[in-house]
Amino acid sequence: MFKALKHPLWLGLGVLTLIIAIGLVLIFQYLALEQQRDLRQWQLRLGVVAETRAETVDGWLGERFADLEELAGNASLQMYLTQVGTAEGETEARQATLGYLRNLILAAAQRSGFQGKSPGGNIPANLPRSGHAGLALYDRSGQTLVSTPHMPAADDRTREQIEAVLASGERRLQDIFLGADRHALVGFAVPVFAVQGMEAARQPHPVGVLYGVRDAEAELFPLLASREPQAQGETLLVAEQDGLAVYLSPLRDDTPPTQRRLTLQIQQLAATEALHAPGEFRRVPDYRGEEVLMTSRALEHAPWVMLHKVDADTALSESREHRRFLLSVFLLTLFLVSAALVAAWRHGTSLRAQRMAAELAARRRELEEQGRLLHAVTDNVTDFLFLLDPELKFLFANRPLANTMAIPVEDIPGKSLASVLGTDMAGALSGFLQSRTDNPASRLLDLQIAGHQRRFECRVLELPERAGLERTTLVVLHDVTALHRAQQQRAQTLQQTIQALMRAVDTHDPHSADHSARTAAVTAAVARAMQLPEEERRALDMAANLANVGKIFLPREILTKTGPLSEAEQAQLRQHVQYSLDILSNLEFDGPVLEIIAQKQEHLDGSGYPNGLQGEQIRLSARILAVANAFVALVSPRAWRERLTPEAALDQLLKGAGSSYDRQVIAALFHVVENDEALEAAPGE
Repeated sequence: MFKALKHPLWLGLGVLTLIIAIGLVLIFQYLALEQQRDLRQWQLRLGVVAETRAETVDGWLGERFADLEELAGNASLQMYLTQVGTAEGETEARQATLGYLRNLILAAAQRSGFQGKSPGGNIPANLPRSGHAGLALYDRSGQTLVSTPHMPAADDRTREQIEAVLASGERRLQDIFLGADRHALVGFAVPVFAVQGMEAARQPHPVGVLYGVRDAEAELFPLLASREPQAQGETLLVAEQDGLAVYLSPLRDDTPPTQRRLTLQIQQLAATEALHAPGEFRRVPDYRGEEVLMTSRALEHAPWVMLHKVDADTALSESREHRRFLLSVFLLTLFLVSAALVAAWRHGTSLRAQRMAAELAARRRELEEQGRLLHAVTDNVTDFLFLLDPELKFLFANRPLANTMAIPVEDIPGKSLASVLGTDMAGALSGFLQSRTDNPASRLLDLQIAGHQRRFECRVLELPERAGLERTTLVVLHDVTALHRAQQQRAQTLQQTIQALMRAVDTHDPHSADHSARTAAVTAAVARAMQLPEEERRALDMAANLANVGKIFLPREILTKTGPLSEAEQAQLRQHVQYSLDILSNLEFDGPVLEIIAQKQEHLDGSGYPNGLQGEQIRLSARILAVANAFVALVSPRAWRERLTPEAALDQLLKGAGSSYDRQVIAALFHVVENDEALEAAPGE
């Protein structure tokens, strides 16, 4: 037996079997990595859609609360509601007050969209004729004082919400519920407190509650509608109620809102996974039992979770076809390598000239057979696939590439890259092929093909030499333009969010309008003067624009007060730094933006806030922002003083040099003010 194993035939078969086994292991490992990459791409796509729609729904809920809180803060409403609560009996004055409150509620409801309309059609006589939106005012005992016409009737759950707001003094959202006509509604409850200075204002509890109802089917559910090309995509709202996962929004199988409930004990289900771990990406069954790819996001203004999913079978169909194609190509390559080894062994005892002639003839036949087989396999794929020789000339190209370049597929072999793809695209590809060091390798390339600028993932695999023949290179171009555009859209959404936050700060504090933009201009000029690195300057510019966003949580009375602030008001004003960090903590920034904002109120001597940092513990970019913020504040008018001239402002900053502010930064600011007339004039405008 051992002598038999030493026979050249058995030795050759053993080596060939080993090569095939190793090749198969590598092929399936690579395909597994490809599958993971496709799943990561879907995670990114679903995350972008879920994030955008969660922000849209949160924005809608926040606007509804803002409408009610604005009305609840109306001094006239607070005063008359307090008077009605203290009045006894049905006096003429009480009726007049109720009339005023009714007119105020009706006007506010019409202005903010809480004006309900009676539903059309016939309604049974034993059911109340209520609409799909409305606004009502309750007194401190939970009794209805006034309401808009067709206000949906209050049920037990609504009365529980009213009592909870009266007890806690905090606003509450009533989960989506079905009205009398089985129409989906959502309720908002906001406390109303007494006017400052009145006797009732000394009590910690509200004097009443504003309760509004909006049409969820007409206003909220359309925000979940799918705009993506995959028809199987579905966005749902789910919540946990009494130990159950409740689908608040309508389902694709025509299940009405709130009517599908599943126990939370069911593991590996889309709704339960979303409630247990919001934000995670999973591949699990949904309520239909169909496997889906899903991700979720928790909402800020509601105890709900947004679930976005797509059918896994449809989403991954293209990926499966792509992996089948790669498997075919790799197996074909492995077969060709094995055939070449067999041919080399069979011709090993022949004369060199005869062996080379036979191998060249076999090579030509192999290439012809390979071309026919590869064309049969690759005619229906979307990727561009081709083989190149060491001189970067085509040995093979699939039909999608030939059709795109308008060249007959049989004319491509033997042509150069430039003659098929054009000079620019050939230059980019050849540069990558000649500079790469790994094998196999991949890189993202921006290429203009057939008159269109596209982004491709270029994957390259060097095929082993066979029986002394030259090496060939397999190139696969996979179009990822759509994914790249989705990433750009996310970056644009972040920029729009930042601009919206800046406008919110300017609107909230009229005396600080454009303060952030002007501070950013000063910090940019000082940073250039101090020759900060470009990456640090970008982070500083972003921090300067967002540094005061936390002020939107401060009462406007503090920001516009003309007299000196009390200690309590000063302590509340210092909280704007932490508010800014809380608002921005979930945004992704390039560079230490949050760290710069956190340190902008720190002083060199440790007297600043919030952490009392000293000296070099404070980043240089934060020291620049501190000086620029103080300078712009001094040269801008405020409620309690007129603006200072730039020279007077610089004198004020010099008094704090070395203790509060960095001397080098102040020196750079002097240089900027003296040499940059546009910058000097801007703060005074």
